[in-house]
Amino acid sequence: MLRTFFSLKIIAVLSLTLSLHNLEAQTIHVLTYIENNTAVFETEVFQLYSNKLKNQSEAIKNQLQISHLKAKYADHSGFSSSFFNLVKSEKKENIFKAEKEIHFKLDYIIDETGENVLACAICFPKEQVFLSASEIQAVLEEAMLHRFTYINKPKGISNFYFTVTYSYNTLL
Repeated sequence: MLRTFFSLKIIAVLSLTLSLHNLEAQTIHVLTYIENNTAVFETEVFQLYSNKLKNQSEAIKNQLQISHLKAKYADHSGFSSSFFNLVKSEKKENIFKAEKEIHFKLDYIIDETGENVLACAICFPKEQVFLSASEIQAVLEEAMLHRFTYINKPKGISNFYFTVTYSYNTLL
């Protein structure tokens, strides 16, 4: 039964149109799967960039680790309560109920500038996927537009990939 529920979600979110930084529309596919107790919705290139991240040279990985590199949302970027209200009102769906909480984790893969989200994945506890396909689309669209600034960025590396994870627990 749970598999059927997610199969319906897969059909609903297979193809998305995202407006990226350069304002061109790009069609992407969202891959959906269950891993342990987590439902994952990821952009089609997430695994590609995950592999690039893992295959970075050991020298780059060591420099990033030694520098204690961290990324935080750039000013005026990131999710806010106004974003969640916008999703709720634009989609005209009764999925966000006042008594419900939303719990999810977003994994971003970004480049050395922090200005570009190359891929992202949204992860829910398996039994708590109560967002509709259009709301998942809205969350992923918003996430692809986020920007980051680096703390302790090493000066000796010009090109690298970095992963950022944010967890959200919001009462709506």
